[in-house]
Amino acid sequence: GVASATTGKVYISNGSGSGAWTKAHNHADVYLAFDSSTPAYAHSATTSFTVINPTLTSSSVDGFTVTNSPNARVTYTGTQNLSSNIHISISTSQSTGTNKDVEWQIYKNGSLLTGAHVIRTISSGSWGSVSLLGNSTLATNDYLEIYSKISSAGTVNYASIFWSVKGLPV
Repeated sequence: GVASATTGKVYISNGSGSGAWTKAHNHADVYLAFDSSTPAYAHSATTSFTVINPTLTSSSVDGFTVTNSPNARVTYTGTQNLSSNIHISISTSQSTGTNKDVEWQIYKNGSLLTGAHVIRTISSGSWGSVSLLGNSTLATNDYLEIYSKISSAGTVNYASIFWSVKGLPV
């Protein structure tokens, strides 16, 4: 059936001598537009993990939707389970005060995605970046969010966020 395969499909065997032609991949590329002077987003961080909620924009999505209500999230809307790589780049500073440690985590369906956790010390007037990475199997309607906490309450300014999810069928 290779000669009549639909463009963008790959053959996935089922282990029983058969299989199906399946979409080769799904992806989401979303961002918070860069703005270091306003800043693009300010988050009132606490010492407990809370979801960050910037207004995200889609640059390219296929099999995903991006929503900003109730929280900024990327939701998988395809039907084939995916093995996905999640890459998030975040540029932040602190609005005022002494240095503080900020942690970020990727959450899937409201729970921590194990291993997807980073920390960085932020300071007032100094921008820095952190990369947040994770891997997960995604099924229809699974959603991803970014949570953060800070060592003592304060405002974390975000100059930008770029978020990329690439998934291959399993």
